[in-house]
Amino acid sequence: MSWYKQFDLVWFPVVDFERAKAFYQDDLEFELVLEDQESSWAEFQISPGAKIAIHGVKATNANPIGALVIDVENIEKSELFLRGKGIKLFDKEEIPGLTRLASFTDPDGNVIQLSQSLVE
Repeated sequence: MSWYKQFDLVWFPVVDFERAKAFYQDDLEFELVLEDQESSWAEFQISPGAKIAIHGVKATNANPIGALVIDVENIEKSELFLRGKGIKLFDKEEIPGLTRLASFTDPDGNVIQLSQSLVE
């Protein structure tokens, strides 16, 4: 028996709750599944069993220490979609034979990384 049940979510602190909520819901088109305005908390379903949440705070650490990683089929197609929303990718790299990676940030500087598997 494991000490945990399953993965639930990853959450990011955000300074402007409404701006961040619009970014995840409108720009990234993640499904809003729970919102509590009183506590400045919102959860978005990314895929079955995987959620991201945001929590409104007065200030955030300017140096993110982690990243949300999203599996994509094709980095270029994802980049075109994101570019259409005004989002630019950075730190594009390839680990030969393994994966292609590219990153972007949310309005608070939290890192979101795209990962395209090269393993067949």
